[in-house]
Amino acid sequence: MGTFKKGLVSIIIPTLTRRKTESLQTLLRKRYLLEDCVRDLTRHVVIPHEVIVVCNSFKDQDLVRFVTSSPDIDRFCLNSVNVGVPRSWNMGADLALGEYLCFANDDVEIGPGALEAMRAALEADETAGEVGPAGGKWFRRQSGARVGVSRVEEADEISGWLFMVKRSVFDAVGGLDPAYTPALCEEIDLSFAIRQAGYKCLVLPGLNATHHHISGASSTKRPICAFDMQWDRDRLTERNRGYFEAKWSSFWQRDDRG
Repeated sequence: MGTFKKGLVSIIIPTLTRRKTESLQTLLRKRYLLEDCVRDLTRHVVIPHEVIVVCNSFKDQDLVRFVTSSPDIDRFCLNSVNVGVPRSWNMGADLALGEYLCFANDDVEIGPGALEAMRAALEADETAGEVGPAGGKWFRRQSGARVGVSRVEEADEISGWLFMVKRSVFDAVGGLDPAYTPALCEEIDLSFAIRQAGYKCLVLPGLNATHHHISGASSTKRPICAFDMQWDRDRLTERNRGYFEAKWSSFWQRDDRG
């Protein structure tokens, strides 16, 4: 565990090559990619922060050129292959200097006041370990009701497209579990680990943030490509949820949900 800068928010953004026309599902959506995300962070975030990009598209020279030359990106990691979501988040955290770690998809539009409100919520409650704009309950293999729609509420899991964690809590739980590589269920697992460590996961309603669903595991039904392999989504979902259920079965029993 290193020494981190008090009050600093480290914004960690994994990225891949994205094209608006990759999926019919994205054709009618607003084109919002890494360049837009970084631009809006510079415009809108007024608290001390740093931007860290983990680039999993080393062969995309246009993307690499932007990541390595943008004055608004403080540090970056260039991977020769897509290492998947949990490893990317852990790599970003290893590069971070902040007391708070904010994880964002590269297609998330962060407006004025959003990150300020997230940091303030963590600062105000020593028992809070994780916050985000969306989350819900979780019952074994099934997601439950969404919470925090009109008021701050505790959740079993915080959605992975945007969330903030205290660095001390992230280190205490050991970061993300790479067993979920390349993706799916890793953010739910992190929330469970945070709650098992005795901290709360809070949903903050009304945050000025929009997920455009251009990127991320849920943006398309195509296979996930990582480590130069293709991963069928249905099989990957079954594998990861089975691992998740086995890992947290005792926690469910203690929580009187088993």
